[in-house]
Amino acid sequence: MTTNVMYGDMAGIQAHLSPSHLLPKIGSEQHKKLEANFRQNRNPSDLDVTLIAAEVGLDEEQVKRWFRHRLACWRQQQGLPANSGSVND
Repeated sequence: MTTNVMYGDMAGIQAHLSPSHLLPKIGSEQHKKLEANFRQNRNPSDLDVTLIAAEVGLDEEQVKRWFRHRLACWRQQQGLPANSGSVND
């Protein structure tokens, strides 16, 4: 998996908490794969999103929505505001 992280601009995944009914319904294997990708790269490029979507069997918008929500949760765990720009690390 390629690790492309955007620095210094607002490109990439933007952290945003979503209501649970707007999150994609995913199985446990899909969840494991998404989490593994998130651990490698919290801010995937459009190409990475395409590859992840193919890997887990979701469409690209569902993957983006999952990453936005997961990034917001991660930011909260780090003591940062949930809804904010992309993360640089």
